[in-house]
Amino acid sequence: MLARECFAPDRPLHEVLIDPLLFAEELVRRRNAAQGEGYPHIKLGKVLVYRGLPSSEYDPEANSYNLQQKHHWERDGRVQVVHRPLRYRIERDPYGTPILDINGQKTIIEKREKGIDVLCALAVVREAASPTTQVVIIASHDSDLEPAIEEARRLGSAKVEVCRWHSEQWVYQLRAQSGAPVWCTRLDQSSFQVCLDTTPYEPL
Repeated sequence: MLARECFAPDRPLHEVLIDPLLFAEELVRRRNAAQGEGYPHIKLGKVLVYRGLPSSEYDPEANSYNLQQKHHWERDGRVQVVHRPLRYRIERDPYGTPILDINGQKTIIEKREKGIDVLCALAVVREAASPTTQVVIIASHDSDLEPAIEEARRLGSAKVEVCRWHSEQWVYQLRAQSGAPVWCTRLDQSSFQVCLDTTPYEPL
């Protein structure tokens, strides 16, 4: 959604989905190209995706698309998509009874991801502690993950880095709480185009 805001704000969200594998490959390529002489390059080991899953009851079409995307994105064994159900808030009358729309469906006031930031933080620390991991790159702008960067650094096993979309509208990047520098790989509009998921997913 942030990439869309930066580079394609007028396009529908479903037309500018990011393919996690293409994104990770482009990120590693850009990261390695930006490293100075003598710094080792890295290879892509795994891609962990944490995502909210729409309800099959309240949002069946979005649920279907989401599951199709998970299946497609996991075509490469390095990619793992972890779902957590979206949390829905239903409009109710003063007696607590759900209010139905003209089609007899419950009226959704709000839907939001819940717990995704916690899953990401746990993954950062877990992967950083693995003796087989050299570098962990966080692809998020959620500042709630900054304590995880600090904890992963404290473990002293893997290096932790971040990335961000580079545009005039967006300049924020994750940082360590201590203020110590964190390597950040910048991805521009050309990277955005490379990462697009152009798969024609089928509606219900």
